[in-house]
Amino acid sequence: MFVLSSIAALAFVVLQAAPSPSATAAAAQSQQTGGAREMTLDLPHKLRKGETAWLLVKVGAIDHAEIQLMTQDGHPLGTISPYGARTGQAAGTYTVPVPADALADGRLALRMAVMESGQAQRAPTTDEVRSLRLLIRRFRKPPPSGANP
Repeated sequence: MFVLSSIAALAFVVLQAAPSPSATAAAAQSQQTGGAREMTLDLPHKLRKGETAWLLVKVGAIDHAEIQLMTQDGHPLGTISPYGARTGQAAGTYTVPVPADALADGRLALRMAVMESGQAQRAPTTDEVRSLRLLIRRFRKPPPSGANP
């Protein structure tokens, strides 16, 4: 069994209509194309042995829609389906693992689309996907039983 030990924040992107000074660089890497929002998140370093990349997605009210997360070339990363949230309430924060092969040159090229029943896919609004954080988590094996920490 592995134990989650340290967490290092790698990138933080806030999606908003008018970029704040802290989000200007990240917002410049975001665009809408073909019914989806595309963006590139940079890692401060390539993954090291024992590290895994994770995407934290803070979701606002999306009612019964789903948010599909994929790489720019269409490789699925996951789908957020917050059916437990009440209509009009924020859906919460979701954690999605990012496989190492989805990263290229220390970057994640991400594509997000909202799927609603009976409608074409569309880009999420800034109220629907409020923020994204790309994290690296390091997993370490626990010490052998009986060993002093």
